[in-house]
Amino acid sequence: MIKSVRAAATAALAAPFLAVAFAAPANAAPEDVTLTAEVQGNDLEVIITNNSEGQIDCAWMVTREGLPATSSLTSHKLDTLASYGLEVDPGDEVRDRWTFEDGSYLTAWYCYSLDTPETWGTGDWIYDVKTAEPISFTTPAATDGITGDGWHLAPDWLLPVVAAINAGSGLLGSS
Repeated sequence: MIKSVRAAATAALAAPFLAVAFAAPANAAPEDVTLTAEVQGNDLEVIITNNSEGQIDCAWMVTREGLPATSSLTSHKLDTLASYGLEVDPGDEVRDRWTFEDGSYLTAWYCYSLDTPETWGTGDWIYDVKTAEPISFTTPAATDGITGDGWHLAPDWLLPVVAAINAGSGLLGSS
């Protein structure tokens, strides 16, 4: 009887240590590492933010819409661009900017921790862990009909006034 109590006590005391020793690696929280994309005209700026506790290494790939992200082409002249080796410190972000021809594109990405087995990304390129959706974008970005002439910065009331002056309208009482 004493042997069984001793064995049970030993097992109970050893259980937490064994649980730590054989624990599965922690899963990467999706919000720990994010990639966002901002498009202005034909320029794409990718922003990778590292909210994890360790340094990460990242890569992102852009393919023409309809091509798989696993395409081995690595030149944007050949419909695919890949940017590798972007190291991001904890609590920091990295910005990477590229210019694209007119068209529709899809962005896939991955990041991995340099300290732990955690990975993040779209899950369709290199690593199969999916913590985010691919990002679609089209260039040039829509400008709501504004061609960059500066009128989009004018107050709403000014454009009809200038149009009336240019048209020679009697709206303003001109003779």
